[in-house]
Amino acid sequence: MTSLKTRTRSLARLAALAALAATAACDGILQTEPVTSLPQDLMIQDAATATASLNGVYDALQSGSYYGLSAQLVGDLAADNTVWSGTFQYLGEMQTNRMQADNQEVTAFWTAIYSSVNRANLIIDKVPTVSAIPEPTRSDVMGQAYFVRALGFHNLVKYWGPVPIPTKVTTGPDESKSYVRTPVNDVYTQVLKDLDSAQALTRNTTNTRFATPTAARALRARVLFYRAGLPGNANSQADYQAALDVANQVLAGRDTLVVPYADLFSALGSNTTEDIFRVAFNATESNGLSNYYLSVGRAEVQPSAELDAAYPAGDIRRTVTVRPSGVASRPRNGTKWSARPGTEHVHVIRLAEVVLIKAEALARLNRLPEAVAQYNKVRVRAGLAPHTFGNEVTTQAAVIGQIELERRLELALEGDRWPDLVRLGRVIPVKGIQDRPGQALFPLPIRDLRVSPQLTQNPGY
Repeated sequence: MTSLKTRTRSLARLAALAALAATAACDGILQTEPVTSLPQDLMIQDAATATASLNGVYDALQSGSYYGLSAQLVGDLAADNTVWSGTFQYLGEMQTNRMQADNQEVTAFWTAIYSSVNRANLIIDKVPTVSAIPEPTRSDVMGQAYFVRALGFHNLVKYWGPVPIPTKVTTGPDESKSYVRTPVNDVYTQVLKDLDSAQALTRNTTNTRFATPTAARALRARVLFYRAGLPGNANSQADYQAALDVANQVLAGRDTLVVPYADLFSALGSNTTEDIFRVAFNATESNGLSNYYLSVGRAEVQPSAELDAAYPAGDIRRTVTVRPSGVASRPRNGTKWSARPGTEHVHVIRLAEVVLIKAEALARLNRLPEAVAQYNKVRVRAGLAPHTFGNEVTTQAAVIGQIELERRLELALEGDRWPDLVRLGRVIPVKGIQDRPGQALFPLPIRDLRVSPQLTQNPGY
């Protein structure tokens, strides 16, 4: 694992590896090659090797092209929360929504997600066949693998729309030649099926750096929430109700936000009562976030002036997220990620997001006073006065608009802004890309289109 940007090979070449040690060269954009590997029939033989393989699944989440940087970077840079201020031209393409099918950031993100899926598939394929694994270990390892696969498929469908959803291990390019794009609704069906398995099988209930049944429920709430907003979804109201029901399960007994906002992003990744699922990092296996967001690092991106101005006076979240850099040519640092090296344990989903999912689900169901009461929880924690329905907000549209703003401010630099704009149908007006509507979805990497001839490109690329 490297603290710099890790680049991996294409989807077609992702083979499941039991030995996950890797080495890398220099120059910022790195290729990672496995230095050792084992035949698949020797990979998982007992509880120890099954657990080692599961650790390899989580290692994939740590990639600099996944939750070690890209998952956060991409979701804000393509939107209006950050701007490019460095030297990597492909990031400039992303900010201006003029990406090409060979964009390095897009390709690396796509590939890292599929790497995590493929490693999860190895466990899902092999663990049930090994009788030497005790049932509690078997169940837990399987459940966590299903969770990571569900997370990967959902990230893919959010950014690319219809995508291949391989549910078996990919060992070489011949298998990938038959890949086709699965319709969005079918992707969501698979994600929810995987979350059913994750919730039923996972035995871990306390360590939030690994999947838990609560994390599976929280991710289900997010998935249903996103599916509810799909254009033409005839079951939209039912999905919002289902998202609300699951969010209530997650929030039962903990439906308050009491952790000081800054403590959620401490340099050492300290546990908080609002943790649901986080990816762990340390000085050896560090994330690249501060390297990209701070002027003392690569300084590739910075918070936008629009994001800075969106915070109301007195909003504590602004002091955590955006600070002056002292550099005239690059005036703002993204200080939510400030550890050097990047040792923060990155939140994949946390309690405040579930509160805001509940808030919007209530608003979509026209339960407006209740919706306002929910989003007030993030406002009050941020040091702001609560709203009252009928005063500060008076219509359903106004409540939903305020929730969008609270999501933007609460989750800034965590990668949620672009998916929010897409699901709300606001990408084109917010980014002013009326002449490039196809950029609301990311391009499929050109090299995978060449290997998998049945794949088709998104329009506009």
